[in-house]
Amino acid sequence: MKEHNFYIVTLCYNCEEYIKDCLESIISQQYNKYKVIIIDDNSSDETVAVINSFLDSYPYFKDKFIFIQNDNRIGPLANHIKALDHEEINEDDIVLHLDGDDLLTTSSCLKLINKCYTDNPKHLVSYGNYESTTNRNICKPWAKGISVKEYIYPIGWIFSHARTFKYKLWKYIDRDKSFYDKSGNVFSSAGDVAIMKPVLELAGRHRTMFIPKKIYYYRDNLPTNEHHINFNDQIRCALEIKDKPQYNTL
Repeated sequence: MKEHNFYIVTLCYNCEEYIKDCLESIISQQYNKYKVIIIDDNSSDETVAVINSFLDSYPYFKDKFIFIQNDNRIGPLANHIKALDHEEINEDDIVLHLDGDDLLTTSSCLKLINKCYTDNPKHLVSYGNYESTTNRNICKPWAKGISVKEYIYPIGWIFSHARTFKYKLWKYIDRDKSFYDKSGNVFSSAGDVAIMKPVLELAGRHRTMFIPKKIYYYRDNLPTNEHHINFNDQIRCALEIKDKPQYNTL
């Protein structure tokens, strides 16, 4: 079976209580071909100290982690861009987003995702399924005849955790076209939508996999979650992203 390299992007802000669980869920994986890019977005709590303590406690895994600390908050989308610009990544490598306050629920998560891509070599994207603090789960298979922007509005977003895509798609995204709002700023909210809309459009439904097994735990009730502190901004950004020009499928 082919073994893909994974790049796990872990974004952190004030998650001192949860980041250790997140990182432990990574090093517990039965699959070893991965690198983790952690970006702390200028946390005001002890998140950085917890991360440094964790890395010191597991020297065997230290070379698998790249830890970046921001001097100022720049937001999720800007951090995701920063993470993927930091490393030289091959086209066939798989990018996985794992928030610092979430975790992978099984030690076979990466192994399962790798098998899905190996069994379906033409596929470029995967998403779903997850457990959550509130027992809410929005993921379901992408229905035939429905565009990505219709899932932004009016149907509602379904392309959630765990989200992965082949890095080759990232190289086709026009950042000026996709990542900036009407004021010329990088989208401050709905970063997952800003990234996944072009990724999904480029891949197309026929090269996108829905994984029904729950392999991700999403703490969706935390007061620091975007939909709690920036709900109106999240809606504004999502609707602007919806109206961005559609990409042609590769």
